[in-house]
Amino acid sequence: MTRIVGVVSGKGGVGKTTLVSNLGVLLAQEGLDVAVVDANLTGANLGLHFGLISYPTSLHDVIKEKASINEAIYKHKSGVDIIPASLSFEEVLETEPKNLRERLEGLGKDIILIDAATGLDRETLKAIEMCDDLLIVTHPELPTISDSLRTKSVAKRYEKNILGVVLNRVTRGDELKKENLSAFFDLPIIGVIPEDHKVRKSIEKKNPIVLEYPNHKISHELRKIKDYILGREPLHYKESLIDKIKAFFRL
Repeated sequence: MTRIVGVVSGKGGVGKTTLVSNLGVLLAQEGLDVAVVDANLTGANLGLHFGLISYPTSLHDVIKEKASINEAIYKHKSGVDIIPASLSFEEVLETEPKNLRERLEGLGKDIILIDAATGLDRETLKAIEMCDDLLIVTHPELPTISDSLRTKSVAKRYEKNILGVVLNRVTRGDELKKENLSAFFDLPIIGVIPEDHKVRKSIEKKNPIVLEYPNHKISHELRKIKDYILGREPLHYKESLIDKIKAFFRL
């Protein structure tokens, strides 16, 4: 049975798409049959994180019944299947998200990650509705946390299982600590990803950071999140001395 996990946030710019792309790769490395889906129909960019610049068929075509779901799948070298949304402005205006879960389940995947739209509009609600589990991604600042709490409330109204919260783009100056936020959300904090220029570099290279910098501390933290999704005790990954030196000098 296919498990559909949605990655949601209350505000843009928190790194939701980066999380989806990297977790997709890590789950595929576990030998699972994995697909990542760009359900952000009005702001698609998941495909770009994998180097998909242009493609003949998108999720928009599937929704409008111009193509089958299999025709919109693009295989990445890591083994993960990508179902991108259209980058065309005209396509965005004309598309109403509907009937996605049945089509995705028909693929027979082990796990599907949904990159949901930001906020709580129609796109986001449709994405939440078709998921089994949800991950909330937030930046540890009050306005973003407030938006994320609204997202949590909506998810609970839909009776969805929320796996936990991922804190992304965390700096040393962030005053809201992990323990305080866990109590604030009444949810476990399952990952704390620091702000680091290597993330931007990996996006520029159109290669997820777990492939571009597999021994970086962020890659280790992403593996812990992957382990949590799979319901097992996270391994204690260690940075190599070289990685620590590079991180110190920001090479």
